[in-house]
Amino acid sequence: MRYRATLAYDGSGFQGYQRQRDGIPTVQGAVEAALCTITGNPVTVYAAGRTDTGVHATGQVIVFDVDWRHGDVALYRAINRNLPNAVAITALAPTRPDFHPRFDAVRRAYRYTLLLAEYP
Repeated sequence: MRYRATLAYDGSGFQGYQRQRDGIPTVQGAVEAALCTITGNPVTVYAAGRTDTGVHATGQVIVFDVDWRHGDVALYRAINRNLPNAVAITALAPTRPDFHPRFDAVRRAYRYTLLLAEYP
């Protein structure tokens, strides 16, 4: 089944969203590892876009396909239990088989906040 989820994360400890070579911490890698842990199979996650190193997100849409027989709420909880504290699924629902967050997006919003101070 194909699931659409919304991610929120603190990107401080990640080298961006997109999966990179082994040993490089990324948000996509963390989500895929959590899904692999709970399903026992490798899972590829597709996103509407990517973020750079250290960038945070509050509403990034992703999609993935998994065989899951325990209900949507159980999947939502299982994923969040297996994600690092800096990453969370904030919404999860089944979606149509051809849904892709990049190509089906109707809008995107970006907000840049800079702290200009002598001390952080």
